[in-house]
Amino acid sequence: MDIRKSKMAWGALVLSFFFFIILIIAVNGQEKLTLDTALTGFIHTLFSTSFNPFWEGVSYLGDKIGIGIIALLFIIFLLWKKKDYAGIVAFVLCVGLGNELNKWVKELIGRPRPITADTIEADSFSFPSGHAMVGLLLYLFIAHILAKDIKTNVGKLLLAGAAFVLVLLIGISRIALGAHFPTDVLGGYLLAGLWLFLWVGLYETFKERLNKRKKKRV
Repeated sequence: MDIRKSKMAWGALVLSFFFFIILIIAVNGQEKLTLDTALTGFIHTLFSTSFNPFWEGVSYLGDKIGIGIIALLFIIFLLWKKKDYAGIVAFVLCVGLGNELNKWVKELIGRPRPITADTIEADSFSFPSGHAMVGLLLYLFIAHILAKDIKTNVGKLLLAGAAFVLVLLIGISRIALGAHFPTDVLGGYLLAGLWLFLWVGLYETFKERLNKRKKKRV
Protein backbone atom coordinates (compact mmCIF):
# COMPACT_ATOMS: atom_id res chain seq x y z
CA MET A 1 0.00 0.00 0.00
CA ASP A 2 1.28 3.43 -0.97
CA ILE A 3 0.65 5.58 2.12
CA ARG A 4 1.04 8.73 0.03
CA LYS A 5 -2.19 7.91 -1.80
CA SER A 6 -4.09 6.26 1.05
CA LYS A 7 -6.99 8.27 2.44
CA MET A 8 -6.90 6.07 5.55
CA ALA A 9 -3.22 6.88 6.14
CA TRP A 10 -3.83 10.62 5.72
CA GLY A 11 -6.82 10.42 8.04
CA ALA A 12 -4.72 8.63 10.66
CA LEU A 13 -2.04 11.29 10.22
CA VAL A 14 -4.47 14.12 10.93
CA LEU A 15 -5.94 12.33 13.95
CA SER A 16 -2.46 11.54 15.30
CA PHE A 17 -1.47 15.20 15.06
CA PHE A 18 -4.72 16.29 16.72
CA PHE A 19 -4.41 13.86 19.64
CA PHE A 20 -0.70 14.61 20.08
CA ILE A 21 -1.48 18.31 20.53
CA ILE A 22 -4.19 17.41 23.05
CA LEU A 23 -1.70 15.23 24.94
CA ILE A 24 0.87 18.03 25.06
CA ILE A 25 -1.73 20.36 26.54
CA ALA A 26 -2.83 17.69 29.04
CA VAL A 27 0.61 16.68 30.30
CA ASN A 28 2.14 20.15 30.34
CA GLY A 29 2.98 20.82 33.97
CA GLN A 30 1.20 17.67 35.11
CA GLU A 31 3.18 14.89 36.76
CA LYS A 32 0.30 12.44 36.65
CA LEU A 33 -3.12 12.31 34.99
CA THR A 34 -6.19 10.28 35.91
CA LEU A 35 -5.70 8.22 32.75
CA ASP A 36 -2.14 7.46 33.81
CA THR A 37 -3.24 6.26 37.24
CA ALA A 38 -5.96 4.03 35.79
CA LEU A 39 -3.82 2.43 33.05
CA THR A 40 -0.77 1.98 35.28
CA GLY A 41 -2.92 0.32 37.93
CA PHE A 42 -4.48 -1.96 35.31
CA ILE A 43 -1.10 -3.07 33.93
CA HIS A 44 0.35 -3.68 37.38
CA THR A 45 -2.74 -5.70 38.32
CA LEU A 46 -2.55 -7.71 35.10
CA PHE A 47 1.18 -8.40 35.38
CA SER A 48 2.84 -9.08 38.71
CA THR A 49 6.46 -8.22 39.47
CA SER A 50 7.41 -11.78 38.46
CA PHE A 51 7.05 -10.57 34.84
CA ASN A 52 9.74 -7.91 35.34
CA PRO A 53 12.60 -9.98 33.84
CA PHE A 54 10.47 -10.42 30.70
CA TRP A 55 9.67 -6.70 30.54
CA GLU A 56 13.33 -5.83 31.04
CA GLY A 57 14.23 -8.00 28.04
CA VAL A 58 11.51 -6.43 25.90
CA SER A 59 12.53 -2.93 27.01
CA TYR A 60 16.08 -3.70 25.91
CA LEU A 61 14.80 -3.98 22.32
CA GLY A 62 13.89 -0.28 22.51
CA ASP A 63 17.02 0.81 24.37
CA LYS A 64 20.02 2.54 22.78
CA ILE A 65 22.13 -0.62 22.57
CA GLY A 66 19.30 -2.83 21.33
CA ILE A 67 18.21 -0.25 18.77
CA GLY A 68 21.81 0.24 17.67
CA ILE A 69 22.46 -3.47 17.15
CA ILE A 70 19.26 -4.10 15.20
CA ALA A 71 19.69 -0.92 13.14
CA LEU A 72 23.25 -1.93 12.21
CA LEU A 73 22.16 -5.43 11.18
CA PHE A 74 19.38 -3.99 9.04
CA ILE A 75 21.72 -1.51 7.37
CA ILE A 76 24.08 -4.38 6.52
CA PHE A 77 21.09 -6.28 5.09
CA LEU A 78 20.06 -3.30 2.93
CA LEU A 79 23.62 -2.80 1.75
CA TRP A 80 24.59 -6.40 1.08
CA LYS A 81 21.32 -8.08 0.11
CA LYS A 82 19.15 -5.35 -1.45
CA LYS A 83 21.65 -2.67 -2.52
CA ASP A 84 19.02 -0.17 -1.37
CA TYR A 85 21.14 2.92 -0.72
CA ALA A 86 18.12 5.22 -0.61
CA GLY A 87 16.61 2.93 2.00
CA ILE A 88 19.76 3.13 4.12
CA VAL A 89 19.78 6.94 4.04
CA ALA A 90 16.06 7.21 4.79
CA PHE A 91 16.27 4.61 7.56
CA VAL A 92 19.25 6.24 9.28
CA LEU A 93 17.76 9.73 9.07
CA CYS A 94 14.32 8.57 10.18
CA VAL A 95 15.59 6.76 13.29
CA GLY A 96 18.54 9.04 14.07
CA LEU A 97 16.76 12.37 13.66
CA GLY A 98 13.68 10.88 15.27
CA ASN A 99 15.71 10.21 18.39
CA GLU A 100 16.94 13.82 18.40
CA LEU A 101 13.37 15.06 17.88
CA ASN A 102 12.29 13.02 20.88
CA LYS A 103 14.97 14.64 23.06
CA TRP A 104 13.97 18.11 21.86
CA VAL A 105 10.29 17.57 22.65
CA LYS A 106 11.19 16.14 26.06
CA GLU A 107 13.17 19.27 26.90
CA LEU A 108 10.36 21.46 25.56
CA ILE A 109 7.64 19.79 27.64
CA GLY A 110 9.82 19.10 30.69
CA ARG A 111 7.57 16.49 32.27
CA PRO A 112 9.17 14.74 35.29
CA ARG A 113 9.51 10.96 35.33
CA PRO A 114 7.33 8.81 37.60
CA ILE A 115 8.74 8.45 41.11
CA THR A 116 9.16 4.74 40.32
CA ALA A 117 11.65 5.45 37.52
CA ASP A 118 15.18 4.10 37.76
CA THR A 119 17.70 6.56 39.20
CA ILE A 120 19.61 6.87 35.91
CA GLU A 121 16.45 7.37 33.83
CA ALA A 122 15.05 9.85 36.35
CA ASP A 123 17.70 12.33 35.19
CA SER A 124 15.87 12.74 31.88
CA PHE A 125 12.36 13.99 31.16
CA SER A 126 9.40 11.71 30.58
CA PHE A 127 7.22 12.88 27.67
CA PRO A 128 7.24 11.42 25.06
CA SER A 129 8.75 7.99 25.68
CA GLY A 130 11.93 7.50 23.68
CA HIS A 131 11.63 3.72 23.76
CA ALA A 132 8.09 3.87 22.35
CA MET A 133 8.92 6.47 19.70
CA VAL A 134 12.25 5.18 18.42
CA GLY A 135 11.10 1.56 18.74
CA LEU A 136 8.12 2.28 16.50
CA LEU A 137 10.29 4.11 13.97
CA LEU A 138 12.81 1.29 13.84
CA TYR A 139 10.56 -1.75 13.66
CA LEU A 140 7.81 -0.32 11.46
CA PHE A 141 10.33 1.10 8.98
CA ILE A 142 11.97 -2.32 8.83
CA ALA A 143 8.57 -3.97 8.35
CA HIS A 144 7.70 -1.51 5.57
CA ILE A 145 10.81 -2.39 3.57
CA LEU A 146 10.61 -6.14 4.22
CA ALA A 147 6.96 -6.17 3.16
CA LYS A 148 8.04 -5.31 -0.39
CA ASP A 149 9.49 -8.81 -0.77
CA ILE A 150 6.36 -10.56 0.51
CA LYS A 151 3.97 -11.60 -2.23
CA THR A 152 0.77 -12.38 -0.32
CA ASN A 153 -1.45 -10.00 1.63
CA VAL A 154 -1.61 -12.52 4.48
CA GLY A 155 2.17 -12.49 4.74
CA LYS A 156 2.22 -8.69 4.77
CA LEU A 157 -0.45 -8.61 7.49
CA LEU A 158 1.47 -11.12 9.62
CA LEU A 159 4.64 -9.04 9.31
CA ALA A 160 2.82 -5.82 10.17
CA GLY A 161 1.05 -7.54 13.06
CA ALA A 162 4.34 -8.86 14.48
CA ALA A 163 5.92 -5.40 14.26
CA PHE A 164 2.93 -3.74 15.95
CA VAL A 165 2.86 -6.33 18.75
CA LEU A 166 6.58 -5.85 19.40
CA VAL A 167 6.19 -2.06 19.55
CA LEU A 168 3.16 -2.43 21.83
CA LEU A 169 5.10 -4.72 24.18
CA ILE A 170 7.97 -2.23 24.33
CA GLY A 171 5.51 0.48 25.35
CA ILE A 172 3.88 -1.72 27.99
CA SER A 173 7.31 -2.64 29.36
CA ARG A 174 8.07 1.03 30.07
CA ILE A 175 4.87 1.34 32.11
CA ALA A 176 5.26 -2.02 33.87
CA LEU A 177 8.83 -1.14 34.90
CA GLY A 178 7.72 2.26 36.20
CA ALA A 179 9.91 4.22 33.76
CA HIS A 180 7.06 6.11 32.08
CA PHE A 181 3.46 7.17 32.43
CA PRO A 182 1.04 5.62 29.89
CA THR A 183 0.51 9.02 28.27
CA ASP A 184 4.28 9.23 27.69
CA VAL A 185 4.11 6.00 25.72
CA LEU A 186 1.02 7.12 23.81
CA GLY A 187 2.73 10.42 22.99
CA GLY A 188 5.77 8.52 21.73
CA TYR A 189 3.60 6.43 19.43
CA LEU A 190 1.73 9.43 18.04
CA LEU A 191 4.84 11.50 17.35
CA ALA A 192 6.58 8.48 15.83
CA GLY A 193 3.63 7.88 13.52
CA LEU A 194 3.83 11.44 12.21
CA TRP A 195 7.60 11.24 11.76
CA LEU A 196 7.48 7.80 10.13
CA PHE A 197 4.84 8.95 7.63
CA LEU A 198 7.14 11.79 6.56
CA TRP A 199 10.20 9.62 6.00
CA VAL A 200 8.42 6.69 4.37
CA GLY A 201 6.76 9.19 2.02
CA LEU A 202 10.12 10.78 1.16
CA TYR A 203 11.71 7.36 0.65
CA GLU A 204 8.95 6.13 -1.66
CA THR A 205 8.97 9.37 -3.66
CA PHE A 206 12.74 9.21 -4.15
CA LYS A 207 12.66 5.52 -5.11
CA GLU A 208 9.87 6.19 -7.59
CA ARG A 209 11.84 8.97 -9.30
CA LEU A 210 15.00 6.86 -9.27
CA ASN A 211 13.20 3.97 -10.98
CA LYS A 212 11.79 6.32 -13.64
CA ARG A 213 15.29 7.60 -14.42
CA LYS A 214 16.58 4.04 -14.77
CA LYS A 215 13.76 3.18 -17.20
CA LYS A 216 14.53 6.24 -19.33
CA ARG A 217 18.19 5.23 -19.56
CA VAL A 218 17.18 1.75 -20.72
